[in-house]
Amino acid sequence: MNNYRIIQLIKALIFFFVSIFFIGNLNASSYFTAKNVEIELEFDNDEDIRNQAIESAQVKAFLDLSEKLLSPDDFNIFLTEKDDEFSYLVESIEFVNETITVDYYKGTFNINFNPYKVREYYNSKSLMFSEVKSKEIKIFTILNEQDSFFILNNIWNTEWTESINEDETLDLNVQIFDYDQYQALSLESFLSGDFNHPNLSSDSSNVVYIWCEPKLISNGDIKFDIISKIIVNNKSNIIRSSYIKEYNLYKDDLIDSIILDLKDQILENWVKLTSQDNEKFQYKFRFNFESINEWISLKSTLEKIELISSFHITSFDLYNVEGFIEFYGDNNKFELVLSQNNVLPVNLGKSYKIQILK
Repeated sequence: MNNYRIIQLIKALIFFFVSIFFIGNLNASSYFTAKNVEIELEFDNDEDIRNQAIESAQVKAFLDLSEKLLSPDDFNIFLTEKDDEFSYLVESIEFVNETITVDYYKGTFNINFNPYKVREYYNSKSLMFSEVKSKEIKIFTILNEQDSFFILNNIWNTEWTESINEDETLDLNVQIFDYDQYQALSLESFLSGDFNHPNLSSDSSNVVYIWCEPKLISNGDIKFDIISKIIVNNKSNIIRSSYIKEYNLYKDDLIDSIILDLKDQILENWVKLTSQDNEKFQYKFRFNFESINEWISLKSTLEKIELISSFHITSFDLYNVEGFIEFYGDNNKFELVLSQNNVLPVNLGKSYKIQILK
């Protein structure tokens, strides 16, 4: 081995051993921080108004956090059984702004929750939760019978497009169809993803198809029969739903609750697929790299994944790392969670070859 390679190997080993001392889960992250929580109360000179505002901010912040972390069904359970205060889950509070007048108190706070205490709280109540935020998931949605329901179709498309919130756990990207694209569709071709759309990606491992069939029924009501095909990590789940609404095109919330329920179905599916299992599995891995910085980057990513309890190195040289990862979930969950963190685990049978996604 020439002197240059020896020097490079020594540098790599120094990086490796120094970094080992700093291994720790870094996922205390902004995911457990609720920013700009606003509270307004009537001012009362006889009350400790500031502490009342802080208590209200903590409750509001934890409700918002739980709505993101919990499955929709478990969030509803949480709402019926929730405690009155959550101060013991709070790590720190930051005052962003405060206004006090003779009539009212208004405060804006950033609330930082302790992630370990939050997880313990959910586990103590047997609530299913997930900290895995998704990468982009395209939703292709269509309302059938557009010739008969032209205005309703416009409402359907508009409401879906406006329903997306960037702060949600799922990064949903709604795709709608113009009339010419719709004309070439059938239910079978739609659910199979066999159609032409400018934003249809060649990667269909994570995608949602929603087909809605509206039908006028008695008493001026309308029935929406919906088939949703949810594909996550190449595993598909088909859900059939029916909703009956008063057919009033001037009603602002005609389909709001339908869209909310369909989004909840997708989120429920996502949380089940990405929540922590009780059983821990061990996966062997190999990572080849050209620069030691690539390994440092991968190590940092692995440390941030909550479902990874630990990882251990069994072999390390200038261009290769081998070891094993202890993970709370089966191989399907392992592949899905790592891919959402821009790490691609290629299954080689007895081990995984890990690549960093660009």
